[in-house]
Amino acid sequence: MKTKIIQFIPALFTLLGFSFAPISYWCIYSNGYCYATWVHQIYPYFTNPLYNFSLFLLPIVIILAFVSREIFKSWLKLVVWAIPLAIIFIAMTPVVDTSLLPFSRDDAARLAGQVFSAISLLLILWKWFSLRRSGQV
Repeated sequence: MKTKIIQFIPALFTLLGFSFAPISYWCIYSNGYCYATWVHQIYPYFTNPLYNFSLFLLPIVIILAFVSREIFKSWLKLVVWAIPLAIIFIAMTPVVDTSLLPFSRDDAARLAGQVFSAISLLLILWKWFSLRRSGQV
């Protein structure tokens, strides 16, 4: 039971990141208390890219809640280096790009989320098939 609770922790963080953007958007535009505060200032820099990244991560963490502990451990090995690289990639992208081919921070977060979700899904499937073939699942 304890191992299944640990596997729900990424889903909890993803749901928090997923729900922070609509709450802050509501706070900024529906009442005057959040306008020109730190919530309003971090929205284009942090909150909106976090929402876009969490949107693609949500199906993966839901799948991870129901897989075996070995598959979860191998996914954690991927997370250790992939999430910091995604954060660096997103942080280095300008918030609003006015060049010929615009690529903003939101686009970078979507791209990083798509790539990370695809690699995670491939890793989960590969590990599941390999454990199934060896008879451990």
